[in-house]
Amino acid sequence: MSFSSEVKEELSEQIASGRHCRLAETAAILSLCGKIVITENDRYCVKIQTENLAVARKYFTLLRKTFNIETDISIRRNAHLGKNRIYSVCVKQHEDALRVLKATKLLTEDGEIGENLSVVGNVVVQNSCCRRAFLRGAFLASGSISDPEKFYHFEIVCATEAKARQIQSIMATFDIDAKIVIRKRYYVVYIKEGSQIVDIRRFDTRTSFTRISTESLVEHNMTVFQHHHLATGIGSLMNTIQCNGINPF
Repeated sequence: MSFSSEVKEELSEQIASGRHCRLAETAAILSLCGKIVITENDRYCVKIQTENLAVARKYFTLLRKTFNIETDISIRRNAHLGKNRIYSVCVKQHEDALRVLKATKLLTEDGEIGENLSVVGNVVVQNSCCRRAFLRGAFLASGSISDPEKFYHFEIVCATEAKARQIQSIMATFDIDAKIVIRKRYYVVYIKEGSQIVDIRRFDTRTSFTRISTESLVEHNMTVFQHHHLATGIGSLMNTIQCNGINPF
């Protein structure tokens, strides 16, 4: 299991107690690895696809705890990478799909599909705790992080520039200086080693983004590894949200 997978596995077990934070995390996952299917009868279906079981499990749990709705789960082999599995979690009931889309602001009250990408105007990310939850969901859906024993690198891959700018703006509210680079046809929001250090060992609703001085980094990392906590990153410190996890599988 890669270091990123270990981090995602840990984060998948942490469920925010506040409904608003669960909505923000759900919105991020849907935005980055979800899609909306509309039938010819104008019926909605919402699904995500991921190669990471932890992401599918987290999304399943968020839907169950937040909306108490049924979902269909399927597993298939990746046609291009035979060893990899693709996990799909689908909300097939039209009424349930509408509830999810409206609550996450991916569907307007007029029934138009879209997303308010403004950090200020989007109620899903107005609170700081919800912005942390949104970043957690974005990382789970489309992020990766390097093993800090080798080098420091944290990134979230986005399909559009608007989404990348939104994530960059949300990080900026916590004094995280993220950059954007175009890689093939994707926009990558990344943080590299510098004056700030990102710690992503746990998301904790009781704390906020806190700085760790460069001088204390060595001591901090030794403590992290001794206790098998997942810490890493570059940029400023990202203290994360820790709640009780639920394993639906």
